[in-house]
Amino acid sequence: MQKNEQKKYQISNEENPRNGKIYLLVTLSAMTAFAPLVTDMYLPALPALSGFFHTSASMVQMTISTSMLGIAVGQLFFGPISDKLGRRRPLFASFILYLLATIGCIFSSNVPTFIAFRLLQGLGAAGSIVLARSIAADRFSGKELLKFLALIAAVQGIAPIAAPVAGGALLLVTDWKGIFVTLGLLGLSVMIVSFYLKESLPHHKRVKVPVISTVKFFVPVLKNRLLMLYIVLLSFSMAVMFAYIASSPFIFQEHYGISPLAYSSIFAINAIALTIGNLLSARLKNPHKTLKYSVIGLLIFSIITSITLVLNAEIYICCVSLFFSLLFTGATFPIATNLALDLEQKFRGTASAVLGTTTFLIGGIVMPLSGIGNILISTAAVMTLCAALTVVIFLIINKLNTKKLIIEK
Repeated sequence: MQKNEQKKYQISNEENPRNGKIYLLVTLSAMTAFAPLVTDMYLPALPALSGFFHTSASMVQMTISTSMLGIAVGQLFFGPISDKLGRRRPLFASFILYLLATIGCIFSSNVPTFIAFRLLQGLGAAGSIVLARSIAADRFSGKELLKFLALIAAVQGIAPIAAPVAGGALLLVTDWKGIFVTLGLLGLSVMIVSFYLKESLPHHKRVKVPVISTVKFFVPVLKNRLLMLYIVLLSFSMAVMFAYIASSPFIFQEHYGISPLAYSSIFAINAIALTIGNLLSARLKNPHKTLKYSVIGLLIFSIITSITLVLNAEIYICCVSLFFSLLFTGATFPIATNLALDLEQKFRGTASAVLGTTTFLIGGIVMPLSGIGNILISTAAVMTLCAALTVVIFLIINKLNTKKLIIEK
C-alpha cells in the first residue's frame, strides 16, 4: 500500500507541469522573498516613520526587529507542523495571517500598535519562508539542492534590489501607508500563485504523531552539533547584513545627506552583490573550501567597512567596502544552508525552522544594537564582531570534520 502511494505520488509529480523546476524556482523564490520585502521595502520611509510617530531612530529600528522576531518564532511553529500536516495547509494559514497583519499595520496610529502588527506580519511571513526551504529539500538533495538553493537565492535577489527602490519611488507619490498597501497586494499575489503548488510531502513521509507532539522533533535537530554550528555560522554572517539593513537608511540619508531614491539605488547595488555571491557559490565544486574563503572574505571587508565608517570616509569608499562585504555574505548563505539541511533527513521542516529562527532571532537582536549611540561606531562594532564569530565557528566546524574523518578511517 505504501509503495503504491509512493509510486502514485511520483507519477503525479512527473506528469503535472506545475511541479516542474521552473515553476518551483519562481514560486519558491517568491515565497522566500517575503523576508526582504517585509524588512526592505519600507526602509526609505524609516526616517519619515520616526517623524510620523514622534519617536527615535532606535525605536523605529525596533519595528524591523519585531517583524524579524515574528519571522523567527513563526518558523518554529510552521516548520514542525508541516512535517505533520504537509506543506500546503500551513502555507495558506500563514498567508492569511500575513494579510490581516498588514492591514493592521496600515491602520496603526501609534508605535506600540504598529510594532505589535509588525510582529504578527513577521509570523505570517515565516510560513512561506520556512516552507519554501522545506519544499526544496523535499524535492532535491546534495549538489542538486545546493544549485537549486543558489538559484532561489539569486532570483530572490530581485526582491532586495526592487523593494527599497520601489519603496523610494512610492514615497514620491504616497506615504509609508502606501508602501504597506503594496506589501499586502504582493502577499495576495504570491498566495494566488502558490495555490497551484502541489503537495511535496506525501502522507507516507509525514510523521505519525499528534500535532502537539511535534515539539519533540526539535530534540534530534538541536542535538545535532554539526548542524547547529552551520546554522549559527549562517546566522552571524547574515547578522552582518541585518546590521547594514537597519543602519543604512540613517547612515546614507541623514549622515551623508542623500535622498530616499538615491539611497534605494545604493541599496539595490549592494543587493546585486548578494546575488553575485549566491551564483558564485553554486559554481564552485568544494562547498567546505568555498565556505572557508567566504567567511574570511566577510571578515576582511567587514573590518574595512568598519574603518570607513569610524573614519567618516567618503560615501563611495563606504559603498565599495559594503558591496564586497555583502558579496561574501551572499556566498555563505546557500552553502551553509545546504550543508545544514543535508545533515537532517527525517525532520527537514523542523531543521529548516531552527535555521530560519536562529538567523532572524540573532538578526533581530543585532538590529537595534547597531543604532545605539553613535550609529557609525555601533554599526562598525556589530558588523566586525559578527563577521569574526563566523570565522571562529568555521574553525570549530573544520576541527569536528577532521576528527570525523580520522574516526571513519
